[in-house]
Amino acid sequence: MASNGPRFRQEIQQMMYVAGESQEASVETISLVEEIIRDQVALMLTMANHLAARRGSRVFSNNDLIFQFRHDAARVGRLRNFLAWKGIRKATKESEDDKAELATVEEPASFDDLAGVSSEGAREAKAPIVLLPWDISSFFPDEIPDYIFEDETPDESNEAALEKLRKADDKTRGMTAKEYATWSEYRHASFTWRKVKRFREWAGLGVIGDHKPNDDVLDILGFLTCEMVQKLTEVALEIQARDMTRMRRNSDLPPAPTAEALAAEGLFSSPRRSRQPIECRHVRLAFETFQVPPKRSHALLNGTRLPQSNGLRLI
Repeated sequence: MASNGPRFRQEIQQMMYVAGESQEASVETISLVEEIIRDQVALMLTMANHLAARRGSRVFSNNDLIFQFRHDAARVGRLRNFLAWKGIRKATKESEDDKAELATVEEPASFDDLAGVSSEGAREAKAPIVLLPWDISSFFPDEIPDYIFEDETPDESNEAALEKLRKADDKTRGMTAKEYATWSEYRHASFTWRKVKRFREWAGLGVIGDHKPNDDVLDILGFLTCEMVQKLTEVALEIQARDMTRMRRNSDLPPAPTAEALAAEGLFSSPRRSRQPIECRHVRLAFETFQVPPKRSHALLNGTRLPQSNGLRLI
């Protein structure tokens, strides 16, 4: 770790804020979160480089990253939607630029024409279907129409998206316009947006492995790292809440508020005296919960001589 502290302190603090940590975390806690995310990125790059080498390629692709969490249908579905909306925005922007050039050449556009450019471009832009090599469509030699796979989004992804929207609605219900503007700004925090050089040096991208310039690798890594920070913060807050409840049971203090009550108050409510920022021990315990292998992996290896892997696991 650099002597001047974490390199993504502001971004991590904003991501933790969106996840529910309204208090200002210490530099040690943010440094620990950054170190954990850095190890996670290094693991993803290493595995992606190995997968690319098995294919005979010197650079890895988007699929080499997505393949590592292919069993997490909800995460794959969210990433599909992210890439699809990115394609929509790109197509809409290109269509608007083309129409603007035609308007300047032919005749000056009126206010009505300019107002209808964005909506008309959005109607013409169709959501691209993000297909993966292990999808059902890759099993057939002939090309299958895209409309067959338009509703292939897994139910786990839809349920996770609805749950995320519900939590965000609970947190923002009591906000003012200014507070909601701050919340919306923090939701755009990213490790990679306009920080490509810093992120590449920090993550070892180009040293551990590299990718093609036209791939969406940086966007995928930015999406995944943001989710990892928020998941780590949410679990750390749950661990802290359990510790506070246990301590209050052994004392004469009033019971701690539930997670639903804290969410209903919003992030901008007056800070509670008993509520302290999450500490390094909460983050470590949260990270350990993500490193516990599922029971099915042990069950499949029972009675065999195959060694059980105890390496680092993705959050």
